[in-house]
Amino acid sequence: MSILEDIRTFFNEQQNDGYFLVDIKSLSADRIMVFADTVKGITIDECSSLHRKLIEQIASAGDFEITVSSPGLDEPFKVPQQYNKYIGKTVSVITTEGQKYNGTLTSFEPEKIEIEEQKKSEIVKRSFNLNTIKSTQLSLSFKNHKK
Repeated sequence: MSILEDIRTFFNEQQNDGYFLVDIKSLSADRIMVFADTVKGITIDECSSLHRKLIEQIASAGDFEITVSSPGLDEPFKVPQQYNKYIGKTVSVITTEGQKYNGTLTSFEPEKIEIEEQKKSEIVKRSFNLNTIKSTQLSLSFKNHKK
């Protein structure tokens, strides 16, 4: 079994504790970045704890420089758990045809998502099959909200 398969297996075992694997990037022959998350968001302490457990449980892990990190808010979604995590939040969807939509993620099913897009004075509901989506990511806004 390769180190990448070992890491995937390790994270399958962590699901009961609420952790899920988002991505693994092999940066070089001996450097690996592991991106993990939870529904509530992963903390630095949780990343450190997962790193320690991973090093203890995977015999070959000592041969690699492994970093465990959060996926980052500006990264596209890579796994279904991210869609579930952000239901009710504003997302940006880019289709395989290059069209961009911003709206509130209202539902996720294994093959499709739905968003509600605010268009002037009306709300437009849109459904997308996952195979027609190039990327989906959280839409961050830093506008000042008046109270």
